[in-house]
Amino acid sequence: MRFHWLINLMRFKGLDKLKEKLPKYLGWRIVGIGLLILLAFSIALTLMVFVDSVARIFPHMTVLVLIEPILPVLGVFLCELIAFRLIWGVWHNRDRYVAEFGELAYQKAIPRGVFGVSWIFAICIHIYAPLDTLPAGTPINPITTMLSRSLLSFLGLPVGFDFTIRIVLSLIIIIIGLLTIRSALLTFGFDYMALVYLYFPAESRIQKHEIYSVIRHPTYFGLLSIAMGGLWLHFSIYSLVLFFMFLFGLLAHIFLVEEKELQDRFGESFIEYRQNVPALYIRLRDLHIYIRFLIMRETE
Repeated sequence: MRFHWLINLMRFKGLDKLKEKLPKYLGWRIVGIGLLILLAFSIALTLMVFVDSVARIFPHMTVLVLIEPILPVLGVFLCELIAFRLIWGVWHNRDRYVAEFGELAYQKAIPRGVFGVSWIFAICIHIYAPLDTLPAGTPINPITTMLSRSLLSFLGLPVGFDFTIRIVLSLIIIIIGLLTIRSALLTFGFDYMALVYLYFPAESRIQKHEIYSVIRHPTYFGLLSIAMGGLWLHFSIYSLVLFFMFLFGLLAHIFLVEEKELQDRFGESFIEYRQNVPALYIRLRDLHIYIRFLIMRETE
């Protein structure tokens, strides 16, 4: 069936387990999680666009005009600090929350986690923002305009050809990212994606899907692919810098937070696994396994 994968997705694998751990959000109240995601995403994206545009909003302020070229970097850096601090708190405060709130510990942590993850997604989408044509107007500082230009244009490529290359590559990479996240949802479920078992490790089960034999973090790889789509959409100095800032933040979370907890839990076996399997890229020899993961039709 052509839309078999969509039917599977609509089954919301793991959603019952997620609801079980969120008694405050039973029934229609689960919509509150969605509204919280939308609110957090909107706040983060608005903040970054405002920082991008502040020199254009106040062009009479000489200092803002002078620092306009670095404003997008500063805005993203600020949002990354806030986002990863929020997410770090979900992991760092786990024992305290469990001791204080017991079975309601995860429910206590979820608003913080939702805000943090939503801000990360906003940072990813912000890479797509055309920094030379924001609603507040065109750049005041000519350096901002130069840093916003496609690097392919400096090679003398015709505008139409340059644009076509960037659009095609961006769409391909976005599709790969979306398919990766879709397959992760179908395979592991909303409960695993929402870190339910960080707070309820006794209820977790070891994931033995073959995708983990070729990449340690398939979901993060999907998110990184979406961010890379923004990089190729503009292929400018800005998009390169913002993409690598996003990558650095993701790696910091992986190595300093998530995998630190996994190493504490599984010890030498995880260290050996980490040495043998890449975190965020697929080896050419393993590409067939990754493709099989992308085109999967059935949940496990």
